[in-house]
Amino acid sequence: MAQAISTSHPLCAPLLELLERLCNSKSQSKQLTEMAYGWCSLICENYSTQYGGTKLLLLSLEAGFRHISIEGRWMESKLIHTEHHQKLASIVFSSRDGEAIADLLCAWTSWSNSHEPYPLLGICAEYLIGLHHLYPFSSRLRSHIINAIGLIGHQQFEQVEAEEFVRLLSNLDAYAGDQFGGCGWIRLRLDAIKSSKGIQHLSHSDWKWLVGCAAYWSDELETSTYSPDTMVFLVDAKEWDKLKCWVTIVWLVWPPEGGKTTEEDLENVMFSLFHQQPGALQELEEKMEKWSKQWDWIRIPESFERICKKAHDEGAQKAIL
Repeated sequence: MAQAISTSHPLCAPLLELLERLCNSKSQSKQLTEMAYGWCSLICENYSTQYGGTKLLLLSLEAGFRHISIEGRWMESKLIHTEHHQKLASIVFSSRDGEAIADLLCAWTSWSNSHEPYPLLGICAEYLIGLHHLYPFSSRLRSHIINAIGLIGHQQFEQVEAEEFVRLLSNLDAYAGDQFGGCGWIRLRLDAIKSSKGIQHLSHSDWKWLVGCAAYWSDELETSTYSPDTMVFLVDAKEWDKLKCWVTIVWLVWPPEGGKTTEEDLENVMFSLFHQQPGALQELEEKMEKWSKQWDWIRIPESFERICKKAHDEGAQKAIL
């Protein structure tokens, strides 16, 4: 059978014609998806640019996956992954075709009762952080990238290029309304913040989004917010807007359990913030009061009130002088 669809075989032209007709018909079935994915393996095994191998691959992916809903990654088809499918990543991403890349990610992030997501999906990490030429992403490509990142995880991207990964997160602008925009996306951003490059390159909207999530996902935030390193770095870098967001998160999940952040740490950091942004004091107080009234499980810590009162007293003293 491999010979029958080899890219160096005379049947290459008829296969191209068949695939083009299937793509134009926009037909979709379990059998077609399985067959198209099988063709991808065989084409990769006998790959040759001379005989239209790239076009055959892209058309096979289009025929098999272009019209599958992006609402979920579960599918009825049974995809059989082979060693030859590894070649798809370099070939498809090199095509610079956004829809073809989405087709590939659709195939590799899908699962069914008969197959799991592609076990070597992590090889896409280095390609995904290099997709600047396709930004802004189409809604379909964006959705599949988000799903892929969720399955690949932060660690794989850090091994490639942490700074570029953080930039990709910001470009995707993935928040709670997305398929992977909840708990998993919080973990990715928190993991990114653990590195100095993550702190530098995560956008202000990312930090604000984490503040909005703090009330709902406190368990995820607790293990990451009690290290003083993040606050110290933000102070040293004079990232006052980001610091304001981070201090808010710390108070929302206070008190720490086994963390290293102390009230003294927070007081020093907050006074540095208030010195640079006097309006931050009132803003923090208003947010904490609003959230404590809105959600029963949020209590304003006594230490927060004490630090804010001290800041008010010092401000009043300076005003008198």
